[in-house]
Amino acid sequence: MKRYAEFGKFTEINSNNVKKIVVIILVIILIFGGLISTGVLNFSKNLDEPIAENSTDNLAVKGPQFKQEGELTFLKNQEKLTIEIADNEAETTQGLMYRRTMPDSCGMVFIFMDSQPRSFWMKNTYLPLDILFLDESKKIVTIQANRTPFSEEAIPSFENAKYVLEVNAGYCKRKGVEKGDVVKW
Repeated sequence: MKRYAEFGKFTEINSNNVKKIVVIILVIILIFGGLISTGVLNFSKNLDEPIAENSTDNLAVKGPQFKQEGELTFLKNQEKLTIEIADNEAETTQGLMYRRTMPDSCGMVFIFMDSQPRSFWMKNTYLPLDILFLDESKKIVTIQANRTPFSEEAIPSFENAKYVLEVNAGYCKRKGVEKGDVVKW
């Protein structure tokens, strides 16, 4: 046991006292850090600056923005969609993943080099989708309607497909789009 003078009186220091002091200091640091990270303590120089809420909705994480790259028409009913085209490996891999919104008048067309059975999934996809598989003549061979967001379940074409069109879930039902319909872009 060590003794030292503190303002004219002697105080004993032992390992139990040191441990208690260290624990108290760590608890204070954790509490202080938590108050700062949640925004309760704001050390902003501008006191009028609002404190950001702890929500991903307010962050710049809105996902990739839609790129208007063409127009697709359903020949039977003349319904039109503004389309974004995915025609390389990076774009077809990304697809509509991480998108939080997409207007009902928009869709994404995937263009592949060959026609073969295809399979998609909804991993990292926030939007429920109708997925339309099209053959080389741009005829719809399969419609996979109302696919569940974030699902890693395989979504097959069942037939050869060279193109795939993704639209908001329910689009096909609302617009009367059916298997066998033909599109152009």
